[in-house]
Amino acid sequence: MKYNKITISGKICTGKTTLLRYLEKRLKWPAFMTGQLFRDYASKQKLNLEGAEEQSENLTKVVDYKVRDMLHAQGNLIVDGWMSGLMANKLPDILKILLICKDDIRYKRFSKREKIALKEAKEKVEDRQNSWFVKIKKIHKINVKEFTDKKNYNLIIDTSYITPQAVLKQVLEKMK
Repeated sequence: MKYNKITISGKICTGKTTLLRYLEKRLKWPAFMTGQLFRDYASKQKLNLEGAEEQSENLTKVVDYKVRDMLHAQGNLIVDGWMSGLMANKLPDILKILLICKDDIRYKRFSKREKIALKEAKEKVEDRQNSWFVKIKKIHKINVKEFTDKKNYNLIIDTSYITPQAVLKQVLEKMK
């Protein structure tokens, strides 16, 4: 294989965690989920996850730099995180994946996952990601366009109308 690590980036409900789980099972590589780290921290600190501004700037830096350091370390790894592809920038042995998906489909996925009304799901998704983009711009001086700029990724997959198995197949093909 020409890659020894994989980063999976994308907005909320594009299929990052699903792809991570499929790859973890198939490749038997260790995995790290930045979102889970934030969720665990928010739960432990009794914070509202939707309010990304409640996450301290320091915590965001700690997580982002931990990911960067993990990507520079030896060994195989799969990382699911919005910033993971950008943190792997210019590292040739890392497959940098960007998952994209139509907004209305992402809202439906979030609604189903969180068991909330579609209107509420749309509001929560937009609030969370807008808050995140503001924070990332402040901390890392990165704007939304850079996050989604296709030149920063080796593989871009639109998950709107394909199965998780089809996404996995595309990734495995790219790894050959």
